[in-house]
Amino acid sequence: MTKTQSDKIAHPIAVVGMGCHYPGAKQLSELWENILARRCQFRQFPDQRLPLSEYYDPDPATPDKTYGTRGAFIDGFQFDWINRRVPKKTVDGTDIVHWLALEVADKAIEDAGYRRDTIPTQKTGVILGNSLTGEHTRSNVMRLRWPYVRRALRAAAEVKGLSGTILEELLETMEKFYKSVFPPITEDSLAGGLSNTIAGRICNFFNFDGGGYTVDGACSSSLIAVVTAANALSNGDLDMALAGGIDISLDTFELIGFAKTGALTAQDMKVYDRRASGFVPGEGCGFVVLKRLEDARKAGDFVYAILKGWGISSDGKGGITAPSKFGQSKALLRAYQKAGYSPHTLHFIEGHGTGTPVGDCAELEGIALAMAAEGEIAPRSCGVTSFKSLVGHTKAAAGIGGLIKAVMAVNQRIVPPTVGCQEPNSIFETHALPLYPILQGEIHQPTTILKAGVSAMGFGGINSHVTLISGDAASPRLKPSLDQRSLLVSNQDSEIFVFGANSLAQLLESLQIFSEQAKGMSLADMVDLAAQNAQKLATQTPIRAAIVAENPRELLERLEHLINILHSQPPAAGETYISQRKDIWLAHQVQRSRVAFLFPGQGSQKLNMARTLVERYAWARELVQQADLWLIESGFEPISPLIYRPLDRAVNQQQVEQWFKALTDVAPQAICLTSLLWKHYLKRLGLEPVALGGHSLGELTAFEAAGAYDEKTLLCFAAMRGKAMTVKGDSIGTMASLACSDATAQKLLQGISGYVTVANINSPQQTVISGEKTSVAAVCDLALAQEIQVRQLPVANAFHSQMVATAAEYLRQEAPIPEILAQVSLPLFTSVNGQIINSGLNLKEHFADQIVAQVNFVSLVENLKNKCDLIVEVGTGKVLSGLVGAIVTSPLCFPLESKPGIARDLHTFLAAYFVQGGEVNWQALYEQRLVRPFVPAAERLFVDNPCERSFPVSLEEIESSSSFSWGEIQQSSPNLALAHSSNFSQPESFVADDELTTVLANYLLERGSFLSELISADIQSLPFVNTHNP
Repeated sequence: MTKTQSDKIAHPIAVVGMGCHYPGAKQLSELWENILARRCQFRQFPDQRLPLSEYYDPDPATPDKTYGTRGAFIDGFQFDWINRRVPKKTVDGTDIVHWLALEVADKAIEDAGYRRDTIPTQKTGVILGNSLTGEHTRSNVMRLRWPYVRRALRAAAEVKGLSGTILEELLETMEKFYKSVFPPITEDSLAGGLSNTIAGRICNFFNFDGGGYTVDGACSSSLIAVVTAANALSNGDLDMALAGGIDISLDTFELIGFAKTGALTAQDMKVYDRRASGFVPGEGCGFVVLKRLEDARKAGDFVYAILKGWGISSDGKGGITAPSKFGQSKALLRAYQKAGYSPHTLHFIEGHGTGTPVGDCAELEGIALAMAAEGEIAPRSCGVTSFKSLVGHTKAAAGIGGLIKAVMAVNQRIVPPTVGCQEPNSIFETHALPLYPILQGEIHQPTTILKAGVSAMGFGGINSHVTLISGDAASPRLKPSLDQRSLLVSNQDSEIFVFGANSLAQLLESLQIFSEQAKGMSLADMVDLAAQNAQKLATQTPIRAAIVAENPRELLERLEHLINILHSQPPAAGETYISQRKDIWLAHQVQRSRVAFLFPGQGSQKLNMARTLVERYAWARELVQQADLWLIESGFEPISPLIYRPLDRAVNQQQVEQWFKALTDVAPQAICLTSLLWKHYLKRLGLEPVALGGHSLGELTAFEAAGAYDEKTLLCFAAMRGKAMTVKGDSIGTMASLACSDATAQKLLQGISGYVTVANINSPQQTVISGEKTSVAAVCDLALAQEIQVRQLPVANAFHSQMVATAAEYLRQEAPIPEILAQVSLPLFTSVNGQIINSGLNLKEHFADQIVAQVNFVSLVENLKNKCDLIVEVGTGKVLSGLVGAIVTSPLCFPLESKPGIARDLHTFLAAYFVQGGEVNWQALYEQRLVRPFVPAAERLFVDNPCERSFPVSLEEIESSSSFSWGEIQQSSPNLALAHSSNFSQPESFVADDELTTVLANYLLERGSFLSELISADIQSLPFVNTHNP
């Protein structure tokens, strides 16, 4: 990058401390875990914030209503006004944003290694991003509009013929009720309702003299605050800065306002997805402590990250709420001009990412424009991620949240994933080719210096961007409670909820209680509640139920359905109820849990199959590593690099197809390894099979499961088998699946020239043919002409035909397996004729013949069904499950992973197994997942809105209430209650400079307990006390 020296910044800026309070995270470590585990914090609006019964309407055009139903909410915040020495009336009369900002700023200062009495105060300033203070201010000023409400009520009453004494009494009573939820207006109210005084209050508390003020750039506010602070540090105006943002504004003004712009989503938030429909609103607060890097090094500060460049731009002409890709690109270009490096070198960008169709596209195009200005760049070289996909759009606190996320990421050397992007926006394939959505996350070496960018844009066309790099080594303070690889796959598409009882009535009661607990829960709470419920589950219960759900709405709907079933038509003893989608299960004294393992064969391979197991569990990683070593020792290439691919970084579909073709070349050993992984996992969950079988190649795994040979032998044998059947040159054959019976397929083959035969009788409606390519193609054409569906199979040769006879003879001599089957631990069925395999079988002869023999899967299933109650397809895909369902109606066959990463299939199988009498090791199901104690929404302390507070039950209660309660002070701290009752009526006196005041304050704090007891005893001795308190 060509630059003059003046283009570059004089002082890189160090991030030496951080603090936060966002939905689901009061601490940095919690937030970092949530980011890695993709714990999405969206929940339905609580009534104390915005009762949907009054403000919701699905029609966006309905006046004064919102169609959005969910938000992300902080909980558990209680300002410690006693220890902070702030009067209760000041707290009540001041917007909550002041106190939350003060608490979070204090956290950031503590994280930087300072205390209130040690942090430098000279040339230390506070720059805060905020818009319109907070919703408490907007609600509380309604108290002052009582005259207008009174006029409106009087006018309405008079129209209805109500006047005179009754009306006046109504108005008098109405005023008392109306004002009862709002704090009185005092000398604190004005300052407590201003935005700028939020920063001023922090400066006042810490005695900073560098200046404190608020900047408002709408949703860009807090990142602009960081840019402003960086400039002040760089030019020497400040030596230390607290920069951040706060937003507690989930009231009607913003929600209905955003609804009328169409920015909210009525569905799931899908950032950078082709189905993006808007954002879910959120709230929170974050701060960073900044210093010039050279000063931080001199002071010995820990440096999380280094800000290298920053830039601001505006869109100029255009719609006030319409984003401009050109305007946004300018902010990026200015940031990298300052930084002295190209955006081409970035590992990721923490995007603005609101999930609106127009906004996402404009942002991605703007980034691509900035990158194009620096020259040609490789496709899919820079990832994009969005903090909002976790906690919603926190508006004025969004930019600082994104920066904190990026700082933690570059410090921990992890490229963090985004949430909810399942179908990436098509713009990634057209106008934003250098970018890709980070779907999985990526862990780098501890010594890697990661580079990142952070963007924030706001209404009015204000854009900001900051770029940063890794600072010191990864902070142990951010070390998660679980392995990072495990955290990155902790998130799942569904959860299973299991219930057991001794009677139908007991089950009904427990479901009703559970349903109440589940109300108002967030997406992140799903795993917590599921794990807690499974942990409490009693064993050996005769009445069992299970629900599989993807989100709280589904869970509540299915709970209601299950409760209705128990009310209206509960199953009799021995019966099982199964919903149409197999997501609700209910069984009454059922013992049908015998499970058969069925292993899939050639053609079931998928990129990233069983990846979740490998990333989540050390035992699975060790097995994969061992498998690679075994194969290398035997002269084959390792398979893990061919199975596990970063699909989010695939340049195009052609590259995905190339990766899949490379996997197909090693499909036998890859499929067998995947089946081994799932077999081990099922056994860890407590499941043991009663019978075994496999389809073609899957039979090799079935023999291993029966004890015929070990895992190393299986994998090397599968690799040799696959290599032997892969013929290079014109003689290679192919296979195709026909949607017809064996008899119909045989008729199609008649008269076809060349070699083609029926290879697999998979079901009464599916037959596979195998042979020469031209002959197979001719059969397919004939089938299509008769409206029979045809599918080409991704195989390396014409298996189960004479075209692999040479391979059969090779394996008859060279197969690395025992000559004779010594013993079989379980009933084992062959796919050649469906019969049980007995000990003494010549294994080499059997598998040599099996290669060329026809597969009769129908016979296998017909015989297997007599040995089991359930069948599970132990591997990736759902081919066998579909075939079994076409052959028999019972037992049901369940896939475990129809598509890589899908947990719903496993949960559905476990639901069936459990309700029919099976015992599951539920603890193993939640191992290496981020699970926190479940707290019902009803027990959480959410921020409330004054307008949604309950009215007092009587006029007497209104008249006796006070915003400054002696009882509250006394209950919280008798010592400080005494201090408040003394001449020190203003707690600020405790921190006054006057020496005598300080001495007296310290004395009261030290001797408060003694004095309190003394005064209490003295009061009790007075005559009037006993008179009034018998």
